Amino acid sequence: MGKAKRIIVVGGGIGGAAAALALHQAGFEPVVYERSNALREVGAGIALWANATHILQRLGLLEDAMQVGYPTTNYQFNSQYGRELVNIPLDGFELPVIGIHRAELHQLLWRNVPNEMFMLGQTFERFEQEGGQVRAHFASGLTVEGDALIGADGLRSRVRAVLLDDRPPTYRHFKTWRGLTNYVPKGHRPGYIQEFLGPGKGFGFMRLGKERMYWYAAAIAPESQPDTAIGRRRELEQMFQDWVPSIPELIAATDEADILTTDLYDRLPTQPWSQQNVTLLGDAAHPMLPTMGQGACTALEDAWVITQCLQTHSDPVTAFQQYESLRFPRTKEIVEQSLRSARMGELTNPVAVALRNTVMKLMSPLICKSFRSLHIYRA
Repeated sequence: MGKAKRIIVVGGGIGGAAAALALHQAGFEPVVYERSNALREVGAGIALWANATHILQRLGLLEDAMQVGYPTTNYQFNSQYGRELVNIPLDGFELPVIGIHRAELHQLLWRNVPNEMFMLGQTFERFEQEGGQVRAHFASGLTVEGDALIGADGLRSRVRAVLLDDRPPTYRHFKTWRGLTNYVPKGHRPGYIQEFLGPGKGFGFMRLGKERMYWYAAAIAPESQPDTAIGRRRELEQMFQDWVPSIPELIAATDEADILTTDLYDRLPTQPWSQQNVTLLGDAAHPMLPTMGQGACTALEDAWVITQCLQTHSDPVTAFQQYESLRFPRTKEIVEQSLRSARMGELTNPVAVALRNTVMKLMSPLICKSFRSLHIYRA
């Protein structure tokens, strides 16, 4: 291995944790600086498509992930009343697709990284580059030096703000709710991610490991819309009361405290996202909407590719240039595809919604092919 040895990683989410593990396994000395005081992921589920389980296999974690996850065989789109529009088979790959709790995946990654490689309660402020080194400064007064720095600090990345001085991410007119419950509705098909599309809103659910159901909803809303006085659960029950019975059942079975809400943002893909020996990873580099389910999956890919590039090139500047040139075309395509998919969900006119559903049904083979091309990729 070349001279790049000490790698500063800012952000300890899934992307930062995966980067730390991949780098550690490759003989580097990464240290992750995370602003929160505990390594924890929010209570939500995630689908790891074959392109992501491939990375887990490379990291030696696939069997462990399968123990705590749930095998997923189909991704089904339906009308709000349950008429099937598209049914995408997911079990035709050499690798499984898994439904897993984000926190379980996070723990799998961290469990295999030595404790001294992460520092909690450290809020990144700025960096400076000098003589082939990079120095990072934190709010606590801590200053550290390394051969390279990776910003894996999410949608509102501070590393990105210092690096690129660009505009904030773009709000895409959707608010989402996510919930976890042990209740499995009678209408659930084992192995299926089932998604239901209506006028200006949608609802989906899937099984995770440990007998849990994860569900998610999205609806057109103004940015930063506060919760209604009746609370999240009651509001959702009203929004989806006349949809397929499984949906109101799932909402009713979920504790108010287990319903999270977030607004949806992305960025139009732009380069560069690297500057000499500093680069970005995951949402810091290419935030995307969740409509294609590829946010965490592409962060895992990034972590693997960045490690391969640092192994191939002794100079981190060259390594990061190669990493970006490999990752930009793929992530650009997924960001754009995710946005196009979300725009299909913005339709509110009943005639337009009925037309969309008909077109989806007719285009089913093309939609299946499009998803397959995303999942067949192996970083």
